[in-house]
Amino acid sequence: MSVSSTSVPPDAAAVQAVPVPASGAPVSATPPMSSGAQGEAVRGGAYTIIGYLLTQSIRVGGSIALTRVLDSEAYGIMAIVNTFLVALALFSDIGIGPSIIQNPNADEPKFLNTAWTLQLGRGLVLFTVAVLMAQPLAWFFEVPALAVLVPVSAFSALIAGFQSTKHYSVQRHLDLGRLTLIEVLSALVALIVMLIWAFVSPSVWALVAGGLAGVATDVLLSHLILDGYNGRFGWNKDVARTMLRFGRWIFVSTLLTFAVNQADRLIFAKMIPLSLLGVYSIALTVAMVPALAMRSLAGRVIFPLFSRAHRDDAQLASVFRSARRLHLVLSGWALSGFIGGGVVAIQLVFDERYYEAGWMLQLLAIANWCGTPEATNSSAALACGQPRWVAAGNFGKLLGMLVFMPLGYWLWEFPGALLGFVGSELLRYAASAIAAYKLGLPALRQDLGFSLVVAASSLVGWYTTRALDASGVHVVLQALAVFVVVTLCWLPWLWRYLGAVKERLLRRHVG
Repeated sequence: MSVSSTSVPPDAAAVQAVPVPASGAPVSATPPMSSGAQGEAVRGGAYTIIGYLLTQSIRVGGSIALTRVLDSEAYGIMAIVNTFLVALALFSDIGIGPSIIQNPNADEPKFLNTAWTLQLGRGLVLFTVAVLMAQPLAWFFEVPALAVLVPVSAFSALIAGFQSTKHYSVQRHLDLGRLTLIEVLSALVALIVMLIWAFVSPSVWALVAGGLAGVATDVLLSHLILDGYNGRFGWNKDVARTMLRFGRWIFVSTLLTFAVNQADRLIFAKMIPLSLLGVYSIALTVAMVPALAMRSLAGRVIFPLFSRAHRDDAQLASVFRSARRLHLVLSGWALSGFIGGGVVAIQLVFDERYYEAGWMLQLLAIANWCGTPEATNSSAALACGQPRWVAAGNFGKLLGMLVFMPLGYWLWEFPGALLGFVGSELLRYAASAIAAYKLGLPALRQDLGFSLVVAASSLVGWYTTRALDASGVHVVLQALAVFVVVTLCWLPWLWRYLGAVKERLLRRHVG
């Protein structure tokens, strides 16, 4: 578990349906998007990456500090709590936020009022169900503390129900500056509360208190500092009917999303001791830093960009190729470092109790690379009103988990089960690649090319750590060496974008 808030997440990546070509029809090639729209996307992407790096630096830094105070069992318990809350959120998801981002009528007050009312009702239902399920969870996992921890942590779902609709409207228009500021401030408040509580009374309650504080800060600031229309109580049956009708696909997709993205912690909770589950949670936290940054970029910038291109009849194929290329380069560069130097990364920042997380981090980073091209493929499918392909991809991964994880555990116990979990990600990617192809957006050749670069640079990084460790080189120098050699491997692709940024800055300076 990370030190990020214990809140339930926003709606899963799903969108409101809009008129689209017939199933399987390629996207028409019409004039490309304006330079102004591309400029908005560039600024939005910059805000997203910078904001994410700041928030994750706060959270990972907090994790490092808290591991000095809290024992691994506290992280194991909170992994169960958070996984349960995420399950509730996904099981009730009807795509409220993404609908506001993508629907052509989402700037109208009647749409926003209906969406906000649905959101608040959903938050109340989530909190109520969590209260009712707390004691059965405590009995099932044989952890009595869950009877109290679950209801208190679930109060974040009720708080999140009051989130301003402006939170999603600014994403719709790629106006992400203040939203990024809110996220950084919320993460900082959560960390401060966690640290103060942990040093005064080191217990799992420090993580709970920080999570609640972070959610409350996010909701409050979304009402106070964002521009736009603030949804309030209101109801339009036509809008509600449209959202709920589309929600049938979202419901299927998010049920599968939980199964493939969260169930690993619940399964492992019955297979391994809580202390080892806590170590796995630390590995997962570190592995998800670059992965979630790229998924945040896909959700915050690429998905709205694709949606705008589709709504405006722009040339989506051209936008698709250029946007995902940068996405693949940045993700491949970061994840290659973790695949090659995962053991060193863990040893660099954690004490001996968490060293076993190193090999787990390497396997999880491989899985995250498989998910990188899938994220952009799925964003394109959703932008074109084809959420069934996301559901198909999640079903493919679920099928892989049901086959590969038991087989892996039978062969090699926990390491084999984790390897099976990683392998199942390939099936989800396969479905997304088929979706992209049917929409006239072939991506397989690009994905295979960058996968070869990831494999080569990861091997270079791994051999570098092995050689330096055998020579007795300090772990700090090993980590620095991995960063250098992996960056050199990716430099031919990174240089292109560094040059573009330099040129843009020079033009701005001259202007």
